[in-house]
Amino acid sequence: MLRVIKDLEDGKSVAIAVVGGSFSLPDRIGADDVWFSQLARYLRDTYPRANITAINAAVGASNAGFGYLCLSKMLPPGVDLVFLDYGPNVVNWSCDITNQHQYYEQLIRRLLAYPGDPAVVAIEQLLPTKKPMYMYSEVTASALYRYYDMPYISVSTGIYRLQALNVSGFAQHEIRVPNRVWGFWHYNRRGHKLVLDMVVYMLQSARAIDLAGIWPEQTDPFWADQTPGSRTHSTLLPQHPVKQPLLCVMPEELHTYVASHEGWEFGADDPNKRKFGYISYRNKSSGADNRLLIKWDRATIADAGAHAATSFVLVLVYLASYSGMGKARLTCSGGCTCAAQTIDANLPNFSISQVRPVSVNLTPQAAGGAADAACQVEVVNMSKGGDHSKFKVTGFVLAEMYPGTEKEIGKVAFMNHEGSVNRATVG
Repeated sequence: MLRVIKDLEDGKSVAIAVVGGSFSLPDRIGADDVWFSQLARYLRDTYPRANITAINAAVGASNAGFGYLCLSKMLPPGVDLVFLDYGPNVVNWSCDITNQHQYYEQLIRRLLAYPGDPAVVAIEQLLPTKKPMYMYSEVTASALYRYYDMPYISVSTGIYRLQALNVSGFAQHEIRVPNRVWGFWHYNRRGHKLVLDMVVYMLQSARAIDLAGIWPEQTDPFWADQTPGSRTHSTLLPQHPVKQPLLCVMPEELHTYVASHEGWEFGADDPNKRKFGYISYRNKSSGADNRLLIKWDRATIADAGAHAATSFVLVLVYLASYSGMGKARLTCSGGCTCAAQTIDANLPNFSISQVRPVSVNLTPQAAGGAADAACQVEVVNMSKGGDHSKFKVTGFVLAEMYPGTEKEIGKVAFMNHEGSVNRATVG
């Protein structure tokens, strides 16, 4: 953090980013009113000689699993300061450790080791619920922050205390916009300004403490073992079954992995024309199967350093909706095998992207058998037709799993209801 502040003071190029969910995005306010956009303006006004790039990589209705698996699509290498804002979508009212807490630790470790060695600061938001604070994700997450010597800002503590004292200007209706499902949820302009104030105070406090000579120099993170060839510090939570992400394929590049799409067309059929993917409508009376063939080869695994791996997971991303959705069958062939899956995309009351994780094993490759090197994943629209004839594929994720964790395949699921990534540069 002090390195970032010094670079700002010296007029160098500094890139900042936020990775998280919808609490860092506008909801019935302008994009310029979001706390992160306000921070970019503050830094440019305070350090006019610095060349500041600000990247808002937040994705609405997504969680830490999506952030971990698709981080390389969201965040370019060389970012100097990253804010982590996934708390609202990691929350768990049972106080148990879940797969999302494990994913969150994986994401923290990946960010701390990201190219460019960024400073990482978490933001723990206050949710507008009547649940006691000890049930918030912050209880688990703060243990991770201490374990990795990582600063975090507790909006929860800051606002909760003021609300409890009935201080004017901090009630739910004064800092949030109304929501038809949750009552009050996301921040309004004032709510985002409160988050900005806390971030700015953290930066100012860090500089003041440094000037006072209170902090000793710490050249390396204590949790990283700097001995060549050795591993980093062990995880605090039980190890998540995903060892490393290999591919994150979203709608804009899905076509590069599609070998054939008989009966499928690429497009966006939602009213806002935002949710792109391969769409199939099945007319059962025609007797034709609508087949979408997705292929990836072993070079993908080798390029990621997983050439000796034996256990993988493919996560199909598809649209689930109350409107016209049917079923599809997923099978594997060629250079890989998997158990056949039937996916029902009919979902009452909502229209969101969902995921289906599938355990995948590579088939032994014969000498010179290049033809079978590619793993083929086939999705066939098996809908009954009529009001339930549609199936839509929007992307997929490929990851390496730790051997012997195939029974934990359910933990691989993640949330990305938007079905895409975001990397908006804040002007």
